[in-house]
Amino acid sequence: MRRVENGILKRVNALQVGEATLWEHFKQGDEGAYALIYRRYFFDLYQYGKKISDDQDLIKDCIQDLFVKLWHNRENLNQTTSVKYYLFTSLKHKILDVLKSAAIRYKAAEDPLELDMADENAGDEVYDDQREDVLRALNTLSHHQQQLLHLKFNKQRTNQEIAAELGITIQSVYNAVFKALRSLRKQLH
Repeated sequence: MRRVENGILKRVNALQVGEATLWEHFKQGDEGAYALIYRRYFFDLYQYGKKISDDQDLIKDCIQDLFVKLWHNRENLNQTTSVKYYLFTSLKHKILDVLKSAAIRYKAAEDPLELDMADENAGDEVYDDQREDVLRALNTLSHHQQQLLHLKFNKQRTNQEIAAELGITIQSVYNAVFKALRSLRKQLH
């Protein structure tokens, strides 16, 4: 029994050493190690991302952005014993940052009191143009998407409250709000 346990422990340690060595080679600029990390973890990252968002394009974009950022900052990255855990954590933060920034931009564009303008008079023309752009973009959304955004940002309802009011699941609220914000973001950029 002890022999079997030792064999298992050796394989687990070899895997960890393998990951640590792979990570170290990647940090030193080894493009092969970088490509191997990408190939080894892309599918797992994609599956994990689907637990955070149903938007497949967003997940793929965030994974790509994550790997580009990793490559550019590889020399400053910490050593890790679990590349997979490091990547999962980084992807989660990346997706949540994108979702959060989209919601903040939408709210700032919709609510003039939230805008921080150094000179109120100088920004009036720019603000009017931005407001018109946002209103045009909002008008391209479906009635359901407009209603969700209104409840979420103007009425400041939680996802749970919106789900209860509209008789849909919380996940449906989250997905629909995200898709509406993504559509707005694409139109406004």
